[in-house]
Amino acid sequence: MHSATRFAALGFAAALAGCALFGSAQDRELRNDPSFKEGYEDGCAAANAQGADLRDRTVRDKTLYDNDEKYRAGWSNGYQTCRPSYAQPGQAPGDSPIRDPVPGQH
Repeated sequence: MHSATRFAALGFAAALAGCALFGSAQDRELRNDPSFKEGYEDGCAAANAQGADLRDRTVRDKTLYDNDEKYRAGWSNGYQTCRPSYAQPGQAPGDSPIRDPVPGQH
């Protein structure tokens, strides 16, 4: 009986890990929605646009973004996933590669 309990615990752990890795059925359904996919592509394109500015998104369907929750979720997901990161490993947010000309004056 002890091995049956262990087997059940392993099965539960595997199922839980599967949910964590692959998301819920609702997440998969959302990622397969055409509106989400279009938003993801536009968000990714905006993240990779030269001089991308948080205040001026030229790669976005404004009407869809304002009215379609799935498009908006896809756009945000695509932007976050595709935006370049120039941070070095171990670098804190806000660290600058430029040496401070007046150390200790801040």
